[in-house]
Amino acid sequence: MTNLSLHSWFFLISLSTLSIFSGCPSNSENPTETQVYRKNTKENSYRILILGDSLTEGYGVSAQQAFPSLLEKKLNEEFSPDKNDTYEIINAGISGSTSSGGVARIEWLLKSNPDFLIIALGGNDGLRGVPVEETKNNLKKIILTAKSKNIPTLLSGMKMPPNYGIEYTHEFSKLFIDLAEEENVPLVPFLLEGVGGDPAMNLPDRIHPNPVGHQKIAQTVYHQLINYLP
Repeated sequence: MTNLSLHSWFFLISLSTLSIFSGCPSNSENPTETQVYRKNTKENSYRILILGDSLTEGYGVSAQQAFPSLLEKKLNEEFSPDKNDTYEIINAGISGSTSSGGVARIEWLLKSNPDFLIIALGGNDGLRGVPVEETKNNLKKIILTAKSKNIPTLLSGMKMPPNYGIEYTHEFSKLFIDLAEEENVPLVPFLLEGVGGDPAMNLPDRIHPNPVGHQKIAQTVYHQLINYLP
């Protein structure tokens, strides 16, 4: 067996537990019942919809501490501090959400007329052992739905712990790279880069990011996102 670092083992235990913890969503994935955190829309706001799971929802932290809110703040303070236009994040994260749930919700969510879409789904699919091709097809449907409405999209990649088998973990991480290339959409290689497996970045449950972890995620997404914003 390959030796794993302390952080790798920590990440392995955390993700394995997440498959059980997130298996019971805190909210229904019925599009009519989806809870979307959104501020009052400003006239000149550029709206970015983040479709995700508990990581996006901000499980265990306040809405203001979750990475979508932090990302909005960074965009307005660092990327566009002197412009009249503002950036607004629409948080469409639901704990336990899967790629199939994203397919069910996307049409309803796009009624909010976002200018940009970030897909942060797939982690729960992998933890439940959903076939890679099925997850890929679901994410593709979401991308194509956004394309049909001329909404640019950024895809966020995820990774699985090694106890899911070398073949599955490789194919799972590769699906995001392949899909991004096939559909010509930009990719955040790993949403939890620098966060997964680090106790200092996670809550005591060793599963979900703490406020510091969310700051790191916001930074990771920010550095990719700004390359594709007007």
